[in-house]
Amino acid sequence: MDLLLIQPASPLDYENDALRFISNFARRNYLGIPPLSLGIIAALTPPGWNVKILQEPADQISFDEKADLVGITAVTHIVKRGYEIADKFRERGIKVIMGGIHPTVMYEEALQHCDAVCIGEAEPIWKNVLEDLQKGHLKKIYKAEHYFDFNHYISPRRDLMSTSGSFFYSAETVEASRGCPYDCDFCSVALAHGKKIRYRQPSSIISELEKIRKKRIFFVDNNIIANKQKAKEMFLAMAPLKKSWTAQATISIADDIELVQAAADAGCYGLLIGMENVTDEGLQKYKKSKKSFEALRKSVKIIKDHGIAVLAHMIFGNDFETKESLKITLERLNQLDVASASLGILVPYPGTRIAENLEKQNRILTKDWNMYDVHHLVFSPARFSPEEFIEEIQFIRKEFFAYRKIVSRTIHYRNPAIFGFNLSSRSHNRVGMPL
Repeated sequence: MDLLLIQPASPLDYENDALRFISNFARRNYLGIPPLSLGIIAALTPPGWNVKILQEPADQISFDEKADLVGITAVTHIVKRGYEIADKFRERGIKVIMGGIHPTVMYEEALQHCDAVCIGEAEPIWKNVLEDLQKGHLKKIYKAEHYFDFNHYISPRRDLMSTSGSFFYSAETVEASRGCPYDCDFCSVALAHGKKIRYRQPSSIISELEKIRKKRIFFVDNNIIANKQKAKEMFLAMAPLKKSWTAQATISIADDIELVQAAADAGCYGLLIGMENVTDEGLQKYKKSKKSFEALRKSVKIIKDHGIAVLAHMIFGNDFETKESLKITLERLNQLDVASASLGILVPYPGTRIAENLEKQNRILTKDWNMYDVHHLVFSPARFSPEEFIEEIQFIRKEFFAYRKIVSRTIHYRNPAIFGFNLSSRSHNRVGMPL
């Protein structure tokens, strides 16, 4: 039997014109990160199935493709494209199952476009899905009674995953842990993977890394140092492999110099750190471990001094923000001397507390999921008109990603991946309100 697994791209990813050719090229291709979740599902699929993975926009989808089952994974900003794909395959009488965070939360909506929905993790239920399909009794909803035991982790089918990469950056994805205990009001990760972190055995991780031919690795964990002792043990075991890797982490890594050194010795050259907001009020509101900007700056310097680039993750659109605080934010980002930054607009993802609160306040401007991409404003700000807010964020982005600053950062860090990340982020300067 034939199984087709698809990761859609947002319809907005297909926008292009001659003037934006270079920036669109970087935006689409600089990361080169293969679809880990689909690779895992492929590995869970028993012999006798012919499995194919397609990842848009790198791969083109033919709707004449032979398939007995189509599986589509989707987060919010790509789900409409996922629905479009699902509808077209179902027109041919092919069964479609959808999964991912958005269908997990919005399963009733998803079932308007597919035959079945996987709520939460696929590992505990995938065998049942395939058996039910073969018996002709596919259920509408599949939800595991418990979270997957990471002692039985199955590595993905990398031979089926798109790993062509890009000019600037190409990496294999690896997962060392799953789950997040922080339960931030703007994040939906805990909804799908739970608040308790589950860890793989270090030997399992090392064994997988040894089989990966590529040098660059991207860990998809929400926080690679959530358990500092486990992280240190993993880093020490990784060092002989001579891999180069990046991951998400909290700024608290700087509190443990041995841990920072172990990460550097293991090949870490970049960490995406969730700062969210660097004003004094923002550090308090987000309950950050660094209570002052000076403490934050010292921590960033410690990480940089060990040869690890810091990529700051920022969120704009909080109710406490003012024009003055946005000005301070830009000044402080420059003072931090980070390698780059993700300057995203707050997104009220379905199922999150921030979405529920904005809904109650009647501040949601649209539920066009294409716009839920951190580059469009989809709610009414507290202290700005929508137009004023967009103007302010546009200014911050243009200033931070000015070409002279991109070149300066690239020279300073001597890493072409930094150039790619900055150039790609610059291409997203077209922030705006719902179309």
